[in-house]
Amino acid sequence: MATNLSDKAHEGSFLLELLHFAGWKLQVQDGEAPRIRANRGDVAFDVTADSLADAAGTAFARAMRSGRRRGEG
Repeated sequence: MATNLSDKAHEGSFLLELLHFAGWKLQVQDGEAPRIRANRGDVAFDVTADSLADAAGTAFARAMRSGRRRGEG
């Protein structure tokens, strides 16, 4: 089941809510192997994990790293 988080509740995930409010467009597919597709501007990525919580954590971490400028560390 795919969910567009701009259209309904954030599935109870605080990290996904933060990403949504930071301007990320999210699609969540919850199932045996949950998947999150995220994009903002020219950055896009997919995350698949064993649980929705793990996928949300990984997506959040990737989104935060995507904002770093080159040479910043």
